[in-house]
Amino acid sequence: MPRVLALAALAFAPAAVVLPAVVRSAAVPPVEVPPVAAQLALHGETRDHARDAAAAEPAGNALRVGPGSPYRTVQDAIFAARPGDTIHIPAGVHHGPIHIDRPIVLIGEDGAILDGGGHGTVVHVMADDVEIRGLTIRGSGHSLDHDDAAIKLDGCVGCRVVDNRIEAALHGVYLLRASRSTIARNVIEGDAGRAEARRGNGIHLYHSTGNRLEGNRIRAVRDGIYFSFADWNDVVANRVTGVRYGLHYMYSNDNRFTGNEFRRNAAGAAIMFSNRISFRDNIFADHTGYRAYGILLQTATRVTAQGNRIVGNRVGLHLDNSLDNRIVGNAIAHNGIGIDLLSSAEANVFAENAIAGNRVAVRPAQGGGENAWAEAGRGNWWGDPSVYDFDGDGIGDRPYRAGDPFATLAQARPALEAFTGTLAARALAWADRAFPVFGLPTVVDPAPLARAPEGLPLEVPPDTSADASSDDAYDWGAGRARGRAGDPTAGHAADPHEAGHHH
Repeated sequence: MPRVLALAALAFAPAAVVLPAVVRSAAVPPVEVPPVAAQLALHGETRDHARDAAAAEPAGNALRVGPGSPYRTVQDAIFAARPGDTIHIPAGVHHGPIHIDRPIVLIGEDGAILDGGGHGTVVHVMADDVEIRGLTIRGSGHSLDHDDAAIKLDGCVGCRVVDNRIEAALHGVYLLRASRSTIARNVIEGDAGRAEARRGNGIHLYHSTGNRLEGNRIRAVRDGIYFSFADWNDVVANRVTGVRYGLHYMYSNDNRFTGNEFRRNAAGAAIMFSNRISFRDNIFADHTGYRAYGILLQTATRVTAQGNRIVGNRVGLHLDNSLDNRIVGNAIAHNGIGIDLLSSAEANVFAENAIAGNRVAVRPAQGGGENAWAEAGRGNWWGDPSVYDFDGDGIGDRPYRAGDPFATLAQARPALEAFTGTLAARALAWADRAFPVFGLPTVVDPAPLARAPEGLPLEVPPDTSADASSDDAYDWGAGRARGRAGDPTAGHAADPHEAGHHH
C-alpha cells in the first residue's frame, strides 16, 4: 500500500508550510561547478529559496504537551497539529518513537528529553518543512539493517534539525533521500561502550542532495559524517573527534567542505570513488593509528584542497589511483609522512604548500606517474635550509629533490618503518644523494619556495574544547600524538581499512 494510504490509516492529516530554507554562506569560496539550486532545478526542483528564507517564523498555533494541556504525549499533539503549528515540549522525559507526517515545528524547552526506549528510530520525519529544535533525543534501536537513528529525514525537502543533543542512538541524524535541509549546531554523542562495528554514524547521508551541515559536534560514533551517493552538499564548521573515519565518503560528487575540524580519530577523511570535491580551510590533526591518514584520496578525481592544515598525522595526505587533483596552499606539517603517493597517483598538482617538519616529506612509489610540483613558476616550501635564494626573488636557485629511499623501501617491507628517522636511515638517504645508484624514486620541485607562504601556520590551534581532555573512543589526549606521529608504536593498532563497512 502506498505510504500516503498507510498514513491515512493512522489518522495523520496532510499539510504544508513554508519554513526558512538553506542559505549558503557567502564566505564559502566558489568551486568550478554550477550552484546547487541550478542542479536541483535540473532534477525537477522548483521551490523558491528566496521566499522560503523570507519566512522568519511559521504561521500557526502553539500546542503544548503535558499536564494541563489536551495532549498527553508528543505524538498526540502531532496528530492534532495543523500545518505550521508549533509544538512546545516541556522539561522531562517524553516517550517515543514518534512519526511526523506534516510540516510542523517541535521545540524542546530546557530539560526536554525525547526517549525512544531502545526501539527503532526515535523521530521519523516523512514531511517537508519540519523543524526540530532544542531537544535531547536518545534511546534509538540498534538495528544496522533498519538504520535506526535518533532522527531520520525520510524523503524530505527543506527540513531543519538545529540545536539538539543526541546521545545513546545508533545513527545520529540520518538523511534518506532528503534534500535542501539544514542540520546545524547539534551535539551528537555516540555510545562509547558499544563495539565500534556496532555503532552507527554521526550524520549519514544517502542519496541526499543540496543539504547544509553546519556547526555540529560529533564524537564517539563509528564514522563522523558519512556520504553515500550524496551530491551538492555544503559541510561547514563541524567538529569530529574520537571516531573511526572523521569523514567517510563514497560515490559522492560536487560537495564542499569548509572550516571543519577532524581531530584524534583513527583517520581524518577517506574520500573514495568520488569527483569534484572542494576542501578549504579545514583542520586534519593528530590521526596516528596504524596506517592512519589525515586525508586519504582513493580513486578520487578533480579534488581541490586549499588552505587546509594537515598536521600531526601518521600520514598527512595519501593518494591512491587519484588523478587530476589540485593540492595548493596547504600546511602539511609535523606528520610521519607528509605526502604518500602510490604509483597510480598521477597528473596531480602540488604548489605553494608548506611541506615542513615531517619525518619524511614525500614518499613516492617505484614506477609512479608524473605529478606537477610547481604551478605558474612557484613550487612548495620544504622547510629545508639547503634551498638557497641568492637573487632574492623568493624562489630557490635550483630544483629541490624530495624523497626518502628508506621510506620507499618500507612501502614494500612495512617492518622497516620502525627504523624510519634513525641514523641508519639518514645514512642511506645521504648516500643516495651523494651517489644516486639505487634508482629509488624521488620528486623534483623545479621552483621551491625560499620562504614559507604567508598566512599559512604550521600548527593547529590548541584544542580547548570540552572533549579535549576527556576519554574518547581512542583514548588520545589533545596534541599528545603529534610528537610521535611517525612512530609505528604511537596511537593504536586498529587499521581503519580493516574495519567493517556498512553502507
